This record gives sequence, structure tokens and C-alpha cells, in this order.
Amino acid sequence: MKFFDSLIDEAQKLIAPFPHKEIAPCEPWQDVQQAQVIMRRDTAYELDGVGFNLVTSSPVSDGIVVVGNDLDTITDNRRFARICLVQIEDSDDEQKAYNLIKKIDYVKYHTFPDGYMMRSTSRSHKESVRVSKEALKADLTFQKIGSLMIEKYKEISAVKGVTVLFITEKGVDYNKTEAIAEKNHDITQALNHIMNSVNFDCDTCNLKAICDEVEGMKALHFSKN
Repeated sequence: MKFFDSLIDEAQKLIAPFPHKEIAPCEPWQDVQQAQVIMRRDTAYELDGVGFNLVTSSPVSDGIVVVGNDLDTITDNRRFARICLVQIEDSDDEQKAYNLIKKIDYVKYHTFPDGYMMRSTSRSHKESVRVSKEALKADLTFQKIGSLMIEKYKEISAVKGVTVLFITEKGVDYNKTEAIAEKNHDITQALNHIMNSVNFDCDTCNLKAICDEVEGMKALHFSKN
């Protein structure tokens, strides 16, 4: 699975100019097992941006990378991005890999960190977070949130490694993080068309640019026809 590797490269180049912390996983933060509501009066601040996964069969180490302020040093609402680099077993079975991508994406809608309310929809890469004052008093950090996410993803046996990138640096070009997220969505949509044997005219399809750009996509498409 190499379809998203160029986007991983883009994400890494985006954060390269900025100081960042690479942190090993620790004891995961508590998962409350169900959606929670943090009222505005109980909110320390909000983060608004994108949250998405980039799946690959290339090696990925378990870890957390924080670019910018950590949760315990943020004092105002700001833009952010969460990008999970997820390594899966290498396989020639494209259908199996595609099913894994969907299963991995499912995880973020079923992870509920205590005092860290994530809001997102299955139709959008947008993600917003409310962080509670009480959670910060209890020493909430991205290391603990990232460790919980790694634990959740690795409940899927085919997931071999996860690096969670948290970006809060104000100098980052967040238009680029949104562009990476959008392209990730487009590639996934193209795979969805191909794997579900949707017949379409390549010359008129709005996903043609993605198939032309992403190495191996055209070959996969024609192998399914």
C-alpha cells in the first residue's frame, strides 16, 4: 500500500522547518467509552482544523510528534492538525488493504479521551477539539492522547506501527494541511470507486487527476475492469 506515501512525504516536509518533539508512547489517557459533552464554561480552549490517517506499508515507528505547543502550554483557541501515519501489513490483496483503510478510519469515531472532546464527521476531514479545564489540571498532554490513539489503532492486528503528529505551531501553513487532507480524501474516494467496480468514463471522471497522479492507481483501476 503506497498510494498515500507521497502525502506522508508532504506532511513531513511541512513540519520539517519547525521545532518539534518526538515522544515515545506512555500510559494511555483514559477512554470514557462513549461520546461526551464539554460545556463551554468547562472548556479551557478549542482546537480547530483537520484530523486524518495516512496509511502505508512502509515502516512506521510507534510514537508521538508534537509540532508547536503541547496541550498544557496552549492558552488560546487556535488552528491545529492531527495526522496519523499508520503502517499496515504489506499485501498484494488490494481489496484487503482497502478494507483495512476503512476499518482504521472507523477508529477515530470510537475513541473518547476523557476531557478531550473530538468532533468530526465521516464525510469530512475536519476535526475540532474541546479541551476541558479539569483534564489539563490532571496533566493531559498530547503524549497521553497519542498513546491512547496508538493503542486503539493497534487493536487491529494488521496495524504494525503508528506515529501520531499533533501540529499546533502558529507559523504552519494550515492551508497546506487542509490540502493534504483533501487529497487524502480524493485518493480514498478513487479507491472506493475502483474497489466497488464503479464503471465510469475516465475522460469525464472528476477523479481522473488523482488516478493520473498517484502511482499504481491506473493499474489497479484497469485490473478491476
